[in-house]
Amino acid sequence: MTALFTVGRSPIRRLLMAIAGMLLLVAAFDIVAGHRLSDPPSVSDDGVLTSKGRTERRTDLVWGSLFVVVGGSMVAVGFGGWLRGRSAVEIHDKVLRLRIAGPFATMDIPWSEIVSVRSGRDYDDDGRVPVPILLVEVEDRTDYPDGLWGAVWDGNTLQVDADGWATTVDDVAIRTELMLERPLEEEDL
Repeated sequence: MTALFTVGRSPIRRLLMAIAGMLLLVAAFDIVAGHRLSDPPSVSDDGVLTSKGRTERRTDLVWGSLFVVVGGSMVAVGFGGWLRGRSAVEIHDKVLRLRIAGPFATMDIPWSEIVSVRSGRDYDDDGRVPVPILLVEVEDRTDYPDGLWGAVWDGNTLQVDADGWATTVDDVAIRTELMLERPLEEEDL
């Protein structure tokens, strides 16, 4: 099944995530060994770590390890996603495919079960920053799973987080609405 239209994640965001991860790795090196920006552990006049220095060294190792784990994860996710480039949304002839069933799993919604598709905005907890969302209303949601990644159900309407997509959610909504209208036009002919 070949996709007629695909929407990927923003490559710039992934690149920025990888760069932030690399900065954390550099900071980890500086904390543990480099000491260009961070202070080295306290030593006595003859160069031996003092008791305060040993405590500072242990703290530096904990922070350095944490920065390595988080920075390495950010680099792996950023570059991995950038190179692999899995799509978040795929429009096919018979289904709308969304990558919301898990990090590597998709959920297919047949066009015959979709009532409407539109774009919307969800305001964060404090109500200041609108987050773009794709609203997919289905006839009956009982056939679809609950615990989704980046999406929630509100009645029969699936609200998909569209923040970070390479294509605007409005463009995706228009294209999916055109696909919904296509079978009706073919039947009328």
